[in-house]
Amino acid sequence: MTVKDDFSARLRAAMKAVGMKASGTELEREFNRRWRKAPITVQTASSWISGKHLPRPDKLPLLAKLLGVKPQDLWFGAQEPLTAAERPPEWADGMDDAERRAIEAFLRLPSAQRVIVGDVIATYAKAHGVSETGQG
Repeated sequence: MTVKDDFSARLRAAMKAVGMKASGTELEREFNRRWRKAPITVQTASSWISGKHLPRPDKLPLLAKLLGVKPQDLWFGAQEPLTAAERPPEWADGMDDAERRAIEAFLRLPSAQRVIVGDVIATYAKAHGVSETGQG
């Protein structure tokens, strides 16, 4: 196998792991939703998936973040899921480290305790006029 074939296999596996089809159309759409420079084409995304071409290095960090893997794991192998601190969800923009640690701790709780903590948060939010959608 070539370097391109190896990358292609890791890319397809990472896409599958996050519930994406190995489709140039789907990868192009999701990548371009987050990419702030000139968009990629469906053909470019398809060529990454098929092993015809490798992405340029400037695109690798976003591609890896989109797929929930570390850039070096996508490029070289040994994919490991990112922690919540390494891959904050889009809604977490502007969140500080203390808030991220609190969410990570919450996610490590057993399911029954997460329900209780969620109820406590919902009660505080309601008491302060914050709706479930975050609107006051």
